[in-house]
Amino acid sequence: MKRLFFIFILLFSQLSFAELEDYIFEKKEEKNKIRISQELRVTTLDPIKLTDIYSKRAFRFIYDTLFEIDIDGKITPKLAQEYYYITKKLLYIKLKDGIKFQDGTSLTSEDVKNSLLRVKTQGALKEFYKNIEEIEIINNREFIIKFSQEDKYIFETLSHTMSSIIKEKAGKIIGTGLYQVEALQKDSVTLSNIEFPYKKIIIDRIFSIQDRLLSLFNNNSDVIYDITNFDIKNGKNLKIIDEKNIDIKKSENIVTTALVFNKNRDLKFKKILNNILNTEESLLPPEIYDKNLEDIDKVKNFNINKELNTLNDKEKIVELMILNTEEDRKLAENIKNRLKKYGIIVKILPYQVDAYYYKIKSKNFDIALQHLVFNKKYPRISLGKVILYDIYDDNLYKEINYFENRFEKEENLEKREKIFMEGVNEISKKLPYIPLEHHSLYILINRALEE
Repeated sequence: MKRLFFIFILLFSQLSFAELEDYIFEKKEEKNKIRISQELRVTTLDPIKLTDIYSKRAFRFIYDTLFEIDIDGKITPKLAQEYYYITKKLLYIKLKDGIKFQDGTSLTSEDVKNSLLRVKTQGALKEFYKNIEEIEIINNREFIIKFSQEDKYIFETLSHTMSSIIKEKAGKIIGTGLYQVEALQKDSVTLSNIEFPYKKIIIDRIFSIQDRLLSLFNNNSDVIYDITNFDIKNGKNLKIIDEKNIDIKKSENIVTTALVFNKNRDLKFKKILNNILNTEESLLPPEIYDKNLEDIDKVKNFNINKELNTLNDKEKIVELMILNTEEDRKLAENIKNRLKKYGIIVKILPYQVDAYYYKIKSKNFDIALQHLVFNKKYPRISLGKVILYDIYDDNLYKEINYFENRFEKEENLEKREKIFMEGVNEISKKLPYIPLEHHSLYILINRALEE
C-alpha cells in the first residue's frame, strides 16, 4: 500500500537547516583559482531563464538578492538595509548605500523594479511573482512593493536566485556580486573577481560520477557536486575518497529518482506500476516536506492482477528512456526484471545527456527514469519547478494553486484542515510520477581549500 502526500505539507513543516552548507567554498578565496565540477553544465546566466541547480551555482557569485536565507533558515537582508510592512499588501524596502554594479554604477530602486518586473513578465518561474501588482519608487534607495493580496512567501521568493538584481547593458547582464563572467563555453564557465581579476572560479561540467571523483582525487577539482551516498561508498571502495584529504558535506538538495510518464499513459497504468515498483512511502522527500503526514491518502484494495487483465498487449510494452549511466542502467534492469514477472515487457532506451533532456522537454518518450531535485531552503519554489519544468504538468500546478489559495484565505482552522485534506486527496490521486527513491546529494571538498 503506497502513501502519498502533497504540497500543503510544506505549510506545516518546521524545517531544520543545520545541514545546509551549499556554497561553503564562497568564503575560501585564498586560492587564486578554484575549480568546481558538477554533473551538468551552466545553461544560463539570465535570472529569467533559471530553472536548474547547475546554473544557480554560478549566480551566487555574479548576482545578489534583496534578502537571503542563512544556514539556520532565517531570512536576512542582503541588498536591503531596512524593510517593514506598511499594510499587509504594502512592503517598504530601503537599499543599502554604496552598492555598485560590476561596471561601477550605483544600484538604484529603478534597477530593483526593472529586475523584479522582468522576472514577473518574462521569467521561466513567473508564477511565483503573480502576486506582485506594482513597485512604486520613492527615491533612488527606497521603494514599495504592492501586492494583489497578502503574500506570506514573498521573502522566500525575493531571496531566491531567480530574484537576482541585475542591470542590462549593451546586450549583457551584469550584477552586484564579487565576480563577473570572463568566459562562457559549452561545458565550462570562468568567473573573475572584480577587485582581483587573477582570482578565478571555474565551473566545469563532468557528467561521469567516477570522472568527477577522480578529478578531485587528482587535485584537478577543488569542489565536486551532485554526489550521492552510493557514490561515496563506491569511491571509498575504490580508494579515491579519503576523508583525511576530502571533506564530505550534505548539501541543501535532495533527489527523487522517479518514473515520469508521457500524457498517453493513463492513470490506471500508472497505478499498476506504482503498486509493483514503489517502495517509498511518500511522493515528496519527507526530509523536506515533513514526516508527520505520510499516512495520508493510502491506496486501498488495489488488485494488480485484475487491473493487468484490462490491458491489451500493446499497453503492456514499455519503452523506458534513461540516462546512459551505470547507475541508471542498473536501476532500469531491475525495473525490467520486476515488471517482467507481471507480463510487462520493458525496452530500455539509454540516451546521452543532451539528447535525453531534449526528449524530456519535448515529451518525446513513453516512460522516463528521471532525477527530480528538491531544495530544502526553497521547498515551495522547487516543487513548482519540478511540476512546471521537470514533469511539465501545467494542469497539476493550476490545481495546486487553486487549493493553496483557498487554504490561505480561510481563517477557520477546522475549515483549513478540511481544504487541506480535500487538496491532498484530489491531487495525490493523479499520481504525477512514481517515486522510487529519495536520497540526499553531497558536496566533496578538497580539505586544502579550507586550510
